[in-house]
Amino acid sequence: MPSAVDQYLHTERLPHIWCPGCGVGTVTGAFLRAALELDLHKDRTVVVGGIGCSSRAVGYLDFGTVHSIHGRALAFATGIKMAHPEFTVIVLTGDGDGAAIGGNHLIHAARRNIDLTCILFDNQIYGMTGGQLSPQTGEGVSAPPPPTATPSRPSIFASLPGRPGPLSWPGAPPTGCGSSPA
Repeated sequence: MPSAVDQYLHTERLPHIWCPGCGVGTVTGAFLRAALELDLHKDRTVVVGGIGCSSRAVGYLDFGTVHSIHGRALAFATGIKMAHPEFTVIVLTGDGDGAAIGGNHLIHAARRNIDLTCILFDNQIYGMTGGQLSPQTGEGVSAPPPPTATPSRPSIFASLPGRPGPLSWPGAPPTGCGSSPA
C-alpha cells in the first residue's frame, strides 16, 4: 500500500542500496516525513547531495535534485539559492563530503546564514570506502585502515551552534554505519 511520503520518492528505484543497520535510510525517512509535514512543493524544492552514502539519497527523491561533486554540495546549493531565492534548498551531505573536503563550505554557509537547510549525516566513519576514519570519528576509535586509533578529537562542527548568530541547529546523535569493514 502506498505511503503518503511516496509522492516524494522515485519508488521504482527501491529498494535502496544502504547497508542493513545504516542510519542513512532512517534519516532520509525522517526528512521525507518532515517534507510531508511542511508540504514541500516538488517544483519549488531542490535537494543537493555530494558524494558518499548519504548523498545518494538524492537519487531516490522526486524533487529537483542535484548530485554535485565531492565536497561542493553547499557551494552548489548556495548558487541555486542565489539564483532562485524563492526555492526551498536542502543539502544532504555526510561527514566526509560535508565535514572533510566540504568543511570550509559548511563553515562559510553557516557564517553567511544563507536560507537553506543542511542535513549532515554524521556516520563518524567512511562506510562507502571500507570504514576509514572521518573528521567526525571520536578520539580513540580505530578502524582499518589504519588499524590504529585516531589520536585526534572530532572536528569543530559540533561546536558551531554555540557561535554567535542566527543559526538553527537542532542536532541529533550520529547515524552510525551498521556494516563492519571487511
